[in-house]
Parts: sequence; structure tokens; C-alpha cells
Amino acid sequence: MEHFFKQRILPAITIEDENKAVKVAAAVIAGGLNIMEVPFRTESAARCIEKIVAAYPELHVGAGTLLTPDQVVLAKQSGAAFGLAPGFNKAVVQQAIDIDFPFIPGVMTPSEVELALEMGCKVQKLFPASQVGGTKMLKALAGPYGYTDVKFIPMGGVSLENMSDFLIMKNVMAIGGSWLATQQLIGNDDYCTITKNINVAVNRTKAISKK
Repeated sequence: MEHFFKQRILPAITIEDENKAVKVAAAVIAGGLNIMEVPFRTESAARCIEKIVAAYPELHVGAGTLLTPDQVVLAKQSGAAFGLAPGFNKAVVQQAIDIDFPFIPGVMTPSEVELALEMGCKVQKLFPASQVGGTKMLKALAGPYGYTDVKFIPMGGVSLENMSDFLIMKNVMAIGGSWLATQQLIGNDDYCTITKNINVAVNRTKAISKK
């Protein structure tokens, strides 16, 4: 996971039209990022991942919103490097373990954190981050779970304006969200703005790392 998230940013990009997948990926790379998530919220998600991986094998493509064991299998078959879910589902996590597929379950309570740790998930997605307390929640979790080395990827309510607040926290591996490449920008074929958004976020993250 540390290999995937060295740049500490994960744009979650929902792509309706598979013919735009490669263009979106190109915009991400042009912005200076080598990772992206394609949520399984559309019927074209798996095909989008296949096209992106074929065009840019150097890009770490994650499959998000995996809600069933079958989706986990499909995600790996499509070429995804890792998977994510908005919540914790034991059957989904177990499927990922069974097929040796790096997986990040979603959590929002201490109980879910513990259940995920029990299954070996040392990287967890805090979702919806802002709604469950944001940085205050992460600080609270750091107390009892700091010794476990669990790391979080907060998503949900994270933005360019508050990303720095999350990234300075020791138990945050990366931040993610859909604001970097919205469906409106993709629908308008505004790839330049996607590149600009990502570049701004990448530079801000680099500045935080130097402090």
C-alpha cells in the first residue's frame, strides 16, 4: 500500500463513458499523479480499468465501491492494482484475501477499525470522513490504535481547502475524493481543468512533505 500511495493523493473518478477513460487517465498523469481510483458505480467501470491499464501500465489503478465478492474478482480480472469499499463487509474482504488482491475496507467506527485489523487490513478508508468528525475523529482514533500502525485514507468531504489539515496527521496515509475530476468536468471534456486540479493538489502535498 505504501508503494501505491507515495504521492498521498487518490482521485476517485467515476467514468460513465468508457471511451473517455484513457483521456481521463492521461489528464491524471499530466497533472503529475501516478494513481487513480475508478469506482464500480457504472456498468462500464471494469472496461474503463482495462482500457486505462492497457494504455498506461505505469498508472496504479484502483477499483472503488466494491460491494460484493464477485465485484472483487471482476476488479482484479480487469487489471486493477487494488480495491476499496465504502464500508466493511467481511465476505468482501475475505474474497480479496483469497485471491491475493490488495484491499482497503471502509470504516467509520472503532468497532469497524478493529474488525478490519483482525482481518489484516492495516490501511483503511475513513468514510465519510468529514461527516464522522474529520481530523477530530482521526486524532481520537490515534490514541487507542496508534500502536497497531493502522493508517487511514479519509474520503468524503475532503477538498483542496482542507486537504492539508488531513495530510499533516501521522495516521493518514493519503487523502482522496472526487473533486479533482468531477463528472461535470469529464462530461464537458474539460481535461485541462482536471490536470490543473491534480497539479495543484500534488504541489500542495509536496509542500506539506517538506515541512
